[in-house]
Amino acid sequence: VVHIHIVSSPGHMDSVLHPKSLPPVPDTAVCCFTYTWQKLSRKHMKDYFYTTSKCQQPAVVFITRKKHQFCADPEAVWVKAFVNFLGAH
Repeated sequence: VVHIHIVSSPGHMDSVLHPKSLPPVPDTAVCCFTYTWQKLSRKHMKDYFYTTSKCQQPAVVFITRKKHQFCADPEAVWVKAFVNFLGAH
């Protein structure tokens, strides 16, 4: 199964950034244009951050232990649960 999630900077709507090209600390240029359609496995998640209000669409970006990034809907119940779980650990 291949997951394609667009994480881009506002001035470059067509660019897709490889996770290694993103800065280690989230910055204001990271925006999501689609959400993952599948619930992720919590055991593979390492960290997360919220996109800023400068982005057209709000999102939570989850970072896996292998440094892959997935955009998720911040209003989804499972996303809120993951954020609470990661925030407690």
